Amino acid sequence: MGDADKDALHGLLGRASFVAFDFETTGLEAQKERIVEIGAVRFAMREREGEWELSAGEEYASLINPGRPIPSQASAIHGISDLDVSFSPSFKEAAPAFLTFLGDSVLVAHNAPFDLAFLAAECERAGLAVPSNAAYDTKLLAKSAVPHLPSYSLKALASSFGIAQKEAHRGADDARVCMELFARCVRLLFK
Repeated sequence: MGDADKDALHGLLGRASFVAFDFETTGLEAQKERIVEIGAVRFAMREREGEWELSAGEEYASLINPGRPIPSQASAIHGISDLDVSFSPSFKEAAPAFLTFLGDSVLVAHNAPFDLAFLAAECERAGLAVPSNAAYDTKLLAKSAVPHLPSYSLKALASSFGIAQKEAHRGADDARVCMELFARCVRLLFK
């Protein structure tokens, strides 16, 4: 993370609303695959007596019917089956509530280019405007805050930072872990 990015982030702390989010998908290519679960949590960072405090807010979670079978390889990772999503809304149906939840918040995701590419592809397929919110990647933040770790996967970082992971590779829990990881990185970068 460069100095300009760090300065921009520091300028947002204490005054911006953030949303940590995570998608579970049918595969890895945003243009070919679909979202099967959305998890998100709104939060703020407030400075109190020289320390950055995390203030978690409301959550958003929804299974999404991708309109196609979920490959077994994807289900093996996130545990979401075709039956689980059979009565769930499509992304187009869920998008108004999700995009309203995002609002103008600063977005936070682990490996953000992946999730942002899926958000853009799904919005385009649904004929919706692609959100242009500022976004931060906790993977890059962690590399700046704690260089030289052997792994920067969300699971490895959660373990390194002592963040409890209840349901790895499920949208809501990964979003919560991402939020907590963001807060830990902020505390290290701006102490």
